[in-house]
Amino acid sequence: MINIICVKWGTKYDTYVEKLKTQIENNCTLDYKFFCLTDNPKESYDIQLPTTWDHLYDPTRGKFWAYRKCYMFNEDLFSELDGDQFLYLDQDVLIHNNIDHLFDMDMSKPSIVRGWWNDINNCKKNFGKLKSTPLNSSMIRWNRGQMKPVFDHINKNKEYIFFTHSTIDNYFNHHWYDIYNEDKGFLKGFEKGIVYSWYKGNIFPEDMELNKLRYDHLLCLFNNSHSVRSGIVEEEHMYQIDEIKKLWNT
Repeated sequence: MINIICVKWGTKYDTYVEKLKTQIENNCTLDYKFFCLTDNPKESYDIQLPTTWDHLYDPTRGKFWAYRKCYMFNEDLFSELDGDQFLYLDQDVLIHNNIDHLFDMDMSKPSIVRGWWNDINNCKKNFGKLKSTPLNSSMIRWNRGQMKPVFDHINKNKEYIFFTHSTIDNYFNHHWYDIYNEDKGFLKGFEKGIVYSWYKGNIFPEDMELNKLRYDHLLCLFNNSHSVRSGIVEEEHMYQIDEIKKLWNT
């Protein structure tokens, strides 16, 4: 059985889960189950998020704020998760094409978004500063048990990790990915041509146009959703972007 998962806490993305669910229904022909891990279960597909690590998170410091994603890497915490194949998707993504082939790929290693829009030399230069990670956790593909070492490492070293890493992408980059030899390491990145970013571009340096739909790709990411108008940074939702409305609302 295939499990396709999103994670939601708080109210920022209240309207997004159903949109993601519909997108998956329109772009996956395989037998799968959809689940949302959430702090406020309401729907039949909702699963209660654990609270084991909540006491370590300090919102005033903003450290490791998306830690709730990492619970899913221990599938045994959730009896509803049956089967061996798992795909995680952020809620604020736009699926362009059929995603079936994500479940027929080489799974010698778990896969995560490698942001090809990043200048890898800049990422290497800032590696020691704990910033400019090339990774993005908006889509992760793994088989049962493959990501359990990640959960165990966080659980064993949670005080240090919560204090040190501001994002799980940064954490992945420093503990589970080899930025200097991308063929090594625990995680591998999705190849070019699968995922791009609405706000950051596609492939550095040749295809960096922003706010552009690339219909031949699989997924468009909208994380870090903001726009700058008259020098002021404003929060921007997918349904406020004219180019996205007709696609996201189908």
